[in-house]
Amino acid sequence: MTNHSEPPTKKKKPHNRKLSDVGRTSISENRKLAQASRTLKACDLCRKQKTRCFRSPENPLSCLRCTFLNKPCSFETTPDTIPTIPEPNGGDPTLKKLDLIYSGINEVLRILKHGDAASALRKSGQESIPHHDHNSDQANFEDHPTFQSPTNSLKASPFSIVTNQVSSHEIPTPILNLLDLSTIQTYRKHEDLITLSILTEQETIELTSNFRRNYGRWVLFPKNVDTRELVERIRFKSPLLLTTCCCLSLRFSLNGLDPDDVNTVSRKRNTYRQLGKQLVKEVNQSLLKYTSLKGENDGDIEFLQSLVILSIYSFSLTSIMNGVGNRSLEQDNQEHGVLSDDGHENNLDNINLDPWFLSSVGLTTFLSKSTFGKLFQKMNVGDKNLSQSILLDNSDSNEYQTLTILRIYNHLCLVHLSNCVFSGRMCVIDEIRLNYCTSTLGLSSSTNFDGRMISEIGILLITYNFIQLNLNNSGSEGCYISLEDCESNFEGVREELRAWYDQWEYLFDQAPLQFVELNYDFCNLVIYYSYNYQKSLLVTTGHTISQLDERASLYDENHIDFIFGFSDKDSLVKMIQHAYNVVRFVNVIESDSYFAYLSDQVHFCFYFSGICLIKLLRFVVETKQTGLLAKIDHMEISDSLDGPVGDIKVLIHKFKSVGQGNEGDVITKYERGLTRGLEDLERTGS
Repeated sequence: MTNHSEPPTKKKKPHNRKLSDVGRTSISENRKLAQASRTLKACDLCRKQKTRCFRSPENPLSCLRCTFLNKPCSFETTPDTIPTIPEPNGGDPTLKKLDLIYSGINEVLRILKHGDAASALRKSGQESIPHHDHNSDQANFEDHPTFQSPTNSLKASPFSIVTNQVSSHEIPTPILNLLDLSTIQTYRKHEDLITLSILTEQETIELTSNFRRNYGRWVLFPKNVDTRELVERIRFKSPLLLTTCCCLSLRFSLNGLDPDDVNTVSRKRNTYRQLGKQLVKEVNQSLLKYTSLKGENDGDIEFLQSLVILSIYSFSLTSIMNGVGNRSLEQDNQEHGVLSDDGHENNLDNINLDPWFLSSVGLTTFLSKSTFGKLFQKMNVGDKNLSQSILLDNSDSNEYQTLTILRIYNHLCLVHLSNCVFSGRMCVIDEIRLNYCTSTLGLSSSTNFDGRMISEIGILLITYNFIQLNLNNSGSEGCYISLEDCESNFEGVREELRAWYDQWEYLFDQAPLQFVELNYDFCNLVIYYSYNYQKSLLVTTGHTISQLDERASLYDENHIDFIFGFSDKDSLVKMIQHAYNVVRFVNVIESDSYFAYLSDQVHFCFYFSGICLIKLLRFVVETKQTGLLAKIDHMEISDSLDGPVGDIKVLIHKFKSVGQGNEGDVITKYERGLTRGLEDLERTGS
């Protein structure tokens, strides 16, 4: 259809003149040169993404894509780096070719000069996460978030569009609250454990110093700040972080007490009870603040750091608080002249710090805050522009601050995935967000510590995916996977484990007390057990798992022996080998003190592997398959199983020396459980 608003155009007469061969060649060469020119003029980021590159009309030193993404563009070069080449207006084609070649050489020299020396680390980090498309945008470290500015997904979100299209008084209040998380700039006086007279200032300083010494690897407190000043900073920023540090420092204060010294026992129990009550109160206040209130983000990083510590040591803190809550509150209060408050909050028996839930809150809060670009906001007090966190110093470089934030995120991912595997629950974030962990490897200030974190997250993700795919993946009509699918999934995860091992094996041979190898053996043990668990269910009747749910109670009590009975010999050997490797690793840890301050996750890995090893050894003895033990590396074989039993006893001794008979400590539970299992094994072998 003709557009009648446009004036008619006069048609040009066609040219009847034919092109000569020379003319055709010239046109062809010009097209090739033009194409080469366009290729050379694409910036680095556009070339990596294999997308078209156009210079920005507003900023000739940047392309449109880099301008929109707010990223540095490779066009931003100084005049002395790449000399300006005037565009040829005509003349000799040879000169045009030389100009293009000259520009291309300068481009290559510029890339070589400004090349990224961390590219090898980036590739390594990307491959640590399975099922990842390396050609996608997420695979490039340039596109990984630094959490310093709002994300592109926010800019393109319906909430942002609505906010930009209407005036502020027409924006729905929940959306306005979400997008306007401003920092309160006035000083607010907090109640903390010092003002509440739970601890004196000197006691708090001593406990914080103890925390820095024994648990400092989980928190990057500024090294140039003494403990007294640090306590003052934490009191202002985050009473929760201060209480968490002190609770953890007093973790072993109830162990090894003389039961006849009633006054000392009662005083320490009462102090820890008061600390526990304050910790629970501050956790509840913080959860309320971050889930139901608006208008404040001061102390965000401290809150996230508190969740890291609470998640890592939740088993220990919960068990101790439950322990001090078991004794009559009225009895302790009468001894110390303390009036009992009304309400169930005084009873710590019901406290349960769930590491899966706490890490979930930390991850979702972290991602939500970073989506809106709020994690790196500085706080204005008077005419001072203070650092957004006590963990950071104004003199710290931007890269170091980014590394500190990313390490908090990585710790949350590690503890969350660990507890997903421990408890069989789902992970609250997807693999794209998990892959953000590898961003630390692209920073020049990253260390071996960061590489170990990435490797452990990688193998935990492999294990988690296998468990979810194999045990929780329903197909059509509500039926679960078949035996063939089970075998196929198992072969797939073994291939992923081999790839992971090839990539990270070098960490095994580095400095001692690296727990990457322990994590590798633990995950292998869980994978082999999960595989045989499902296979045994499918083989027994040939039906799907969903059809066997009603019969599951028939073998719940001794289900581990039931699983072993349907395991092939290769699986039995592998499970014994990996369980034994974990238990034997305890011999590397010479210091009982160092063992005491390991994370709850590591302690549980030792305990679980010890229980599995005892059960496996008992099974092969009862079924007269002890010949399989000859295939186990580093295991000394005898009729009395002295070799593996000796290593189990070393582990029991470690737990006993730490727990010191405190019935309320989870460490004591581990020691008692292993001791009972070992007694059953020795009776079976006798």
